[in-house]
Amino acid sequence: MPKINVLKEAEKIKKPYTPFPLVNVDGSHVFLGLFEGDYRKHRHPYDEFFYVISGEVEIELDKDRVVLKAGDAFLAPKKTWHKSKAKK
Repeated sequence: MPKINVLKEAEKIKKPYTPFPLVNVDGSHVFLGLFEGDYRKHRHPYDEFFYVISGEVEIELDKDRVVLKAGDAFLAPKKTWHKSKAKK
């Protein structure tokens, strides 16, 4: 597998909340995404892993809220209702 520069790949994303495929690891897909403003409350039949490259993202869960800054990561377990909000 060739080396991947995640920052260069992230620069290709122009449309917010449109998953950009990065790589597939043992059947699990890794996507990049651009967060802008609020995104609706939703859930998935799979775990969703968030890793912030730059800026700040707030993830709201049913009974909790987590703020992620550059370098922070968070796992939203499958079937967990969540919504995101780009802070900056």
